[in-house]
Amino acid sequence: MANPASSNPDALPSVAQLLRWVRELVPGWQLEDLGGFRYLEGGYSNRNFRFTHAGQSYVLRAPFRYRPFVDRQQEQALLLAGALPDTPEIVAFDPVSGRMVSRWVAGQLLADLSPTAEEVLDYLRRLHAALPAASRNYDPLAQARDDLRSTAAPGWLQRLADQLVWPAAETVSCHNDLNPWNVIRTPAGTWVTLDWEWFGRNDPLFDLVTLHQSLELPRERLAGLAAGLLGAPAEEARLRACLRVFWLREYAWAAAEIAAGDERPEIAAQQELGSRRLAELL
Repeated sequence: MANPASSNPDALPSVAQLLRWVRELVPGWQLEDLGGFRYLEGGYSNRNFRFTHAGQSYVLRAPFRYRPFVDRQQEQALLLAGALPDTPEIVAFDPVSGRMVSRWVAGQLLADLSPTAEEVLDYLRRLHAALPAASRNYDPLAQARDDLRSTAAPGWLQRLADQLVWPAAETVSCHNDLNPWNVIRTPAGTWVTLDWEWFGRNDPLFDLVTLHQSLELPRERLAGLAAGLLGAPAEEARLRACLRVFWLREYAWAAAEIAAGDERPEIAAQQELGSRRLAELL
């Protein structure tokens, strides 16, 4: 059994630690039936490992550390109740640590595909229509401001954070981290949505902006997609507020990660991109 930490020994847990976590989550699984641990690249807030049990593939999610604005109790209730549409089968979930075992979902990350704007809009319509009522509000601006407290943000960016107001409109149940690394398209064509840590009431355009910006869809399509999602044209000021708050959260989250010692190149790239996008939106 190869050590998954071999590609990043300073950050990743050993196989022995991974085995302990899985056994703690699923005590009935026998040690001799577990193996094949492989680190899955791309996790920003969590480390994810594919492994096998009795010939079947699963994923172990292991958060780096405690994070504010994450509601593990709500996430556990949502996932185990089967209240969410098209999500992986959950085998075990510990709301204290956030560690979770789920069944492996075969398919391709949306980040590795080139979905059309129409496909994205159809997915969002179906997702939002199927979401259960949220028990909390999710405020991306409050999260960004909280993250900025641990960073040395430029003065212009801090002033922008102080001036913004959220939400810009009525709120509904939203995913709130709907980037294309959290969506898998299966061979059957189903779009499976991962990572419901930030589920809560928010402006539905925030989910649209997250996908639109992360997939780098044409800028001129955003207003039309917004109208398609809402059933009516969206005000320019509302769209602009969504864009600003989205990129502020992306910048602030990355800056806080770096301040905490997580200096991976992809985190630094997110901080730099967030700064550039915000400067363009002034």
